[in-house]
Amino acid sequence: MNDPLLELISGKQVKNLNRIDNIDDNISAIRGEFVDMPEVCHTLAGHIVQLRRNPTSKKHIQAFHELLGKYNGVIFSNYDIRWLLSICDTYVDIGDPLTNSIAMNIVQCINGCNLHTTLLVNVVDGRLDLSKLRQERKVPTFGGMITADVPSGDMIHNMMVRLDKVVEQHTMLNSIWNIIKQRCMEDGGVVMNHICDQSRFEHQKRFFK
Repeated sequence: MNDPLLELISGKQVKNLNRIDNIDDNISAIRGEFVDMPEVCHTLAGHIVQLRRNPTSKKHIQAFHELLGKYNGVIFSNYDIRWLLSICDTYVDIGDPLTNSIAMNIVQCINGCNLHTTLLVNVVDGRLDLSKLRQERKVPTFGGMITADVPSGDMIHNMMVRLDKVVEQHTMLNSIWNIIKQRCMEDGGVVMNHICDQSRFEHQKRFFK
């Protein structure tokens, strides 16, 4: 019997779509990111989108784990780094303390590499060009990733929210982390604070909070 989740998706291909407020429209729109891939790739992405907005949904948590358990070989061979990272983001959101800590290390490592490239793209003569940062640009970096969309994106903000969530699990380390963040906020030399300040969303204007 043919497995419908292994049938290839057809249609018009799209890349790196922004979030759409209506969740059904969002899931429908990202289907174009999986053209010529097995159906399961979009199905899993749909559950990831659902969990991004409601990480306590038992139905989508179960489906996420079941699809990865059964189809991980197919998914891993088709997903680019951007979507593999989305899997890790989801593990941070829904995993047990050990799982979300491991996943957070992966997320920070790859997002860190991408942020380094974002800095290189936005530097002129060794200095940050804030006028470039204020533009909504999507410059390809590696593995399906793009530079951080500073004014309209949420990658940096989401990463730091997840990191806070992981660190909060340990009282002593959380105390240290909060002191470090406070001192980084007081120090005007933290480049990421200047970058985040270019966001058009008030709650995303600081790297450390």
